[in-house]
Amino acid sequence: MNRTLILTRGKGKILSLLFQQNRLIRANAYPEQGSDLESVYIGKVKNIVSSLEAAFVEYKPETIGFLPMKQVKHPILTNRRFDGRLIAGDELVVQVEKEGIKNKPPGLTCNLSFTGKYCVLTTGKKTLGFSNKLSLEQRERLKNCLLENHLNERLAEEAVGMVVRTNAGELETPQPLLEEISILLKEKNRLLQAACHRTCFSRLQQPLPPYLAGIRDLYSYSYDKILTDDETIFREIQQTFGEKERLVFYQDDVISLSRLYHVETSLREALGEKVWLSNGAYLVIQPTEALTVIDVNSGKYQKKSKDQAAFYLINREAAKEIALQLKLRNISGIVIIDFINQSSHEQDKRLLQYLTELVGEDSVQTTVMGMTALGLVEVTRKKISPPLWEQLKT
Repeated sequence: MNRTLILTRGKGKILSLLFQQNRLIRANAYPEQGSDLESVYIGKVKNIVSSLEAAFVEYKPETIGFLPMKQVKHPILTNRRFDGRLIAGDELVVQVEKEGIKNKPPGLTCNLSFTGKYCVLTTGKKTLGFSNKLSLEQRERLKNCLLENHLNERLAEEAVGMVVRTNAGELETPQPLLEEISILLKEKNRLLQAACHRTCFSRLQQPLPPYLAGIRDLYSYSYDKILTDDETIFREIQQTFGEKERLVFYQDDVISLSRLYHVETSLREALGEKVWLSNGAYLVIQPTEALTVIDVNSGKYQKKSKDQAAFYLINREAAKEIALQLKLRNISGIVIIDFINQSSHEQDKRLLQYLTELVGEDSVQTTVMGMTALGLVEVTRKKISPPLWEQLKT
């Protein structure tokens, strides 16, 4: 596999870059000061807007968040007993679920999530779920192990639901998952007990720094080693994950880590409009306000005849690169792909199936919606975090 995860500082950010055989395949730029995402606060309801079916909650001084009323079925109020109503002035425990984007305020929820490497526990829910990325065999094996350990009864007693994450599929025994569940339940109980004794705007839980959460969420088989040239980052990774064998502190007075892996060039290419393919064709990737458009061009394709068979091969190569670029650039929302036209409906069907298989490997939910009457392929990718170009903005 030969994958190396690079952690370094640059552009006023902490850069997390995954290289495979010296090619950048995944990139994130995290703010050095951290993020509010997944933080838990005691907020105060400023007002409720019935037309939006939402409340606006001040969770930090002069910082307002958006709380959908559908998220307020079992709120934890700290100033009174909940009687089925939420009113202005109520103080309640909320978690930052989405970061504010442009003119949109941060999204809040009353269903508190406690995230680990193998599972996520959520208050206000009672179901046991499994990541769609897990195979049926993995789900059945994990489900049977959890039931054998009376997990359903324990979750009901603790009034939480749980989703088993994709990372759990790599476990040879369920013990690490069971141990993590116990840790997260203790974390949940400590937080709820503390909430009763804290004042409004108190921060009850500060999540892992975003770059550490990114490492936690990566499958452990996604990289062979972690390389960093920053002592603080090295120490925090070691303390948080206990990494020893795969964690390397890079020191070289002659050539920096960034130069060794051509970080500047790789990021510039990851933001470029044109992406060349190995067969001489190329993509043009253009983000707009409403969607992202990707155009496939035959370019310098060297085959003597550009017949339908050749166009299909170009499109397959383009589909493979598009799947990578969606992850690398963290493109989300609606994506419209203009492949080279094929006269065969059978080829169109095979191309869509191939693209579906490729995006199915993405850790972020990505769906191939189909082909329009004009021959354009529609894809949607769930928005989890800002696109790479926005992350790199200073």
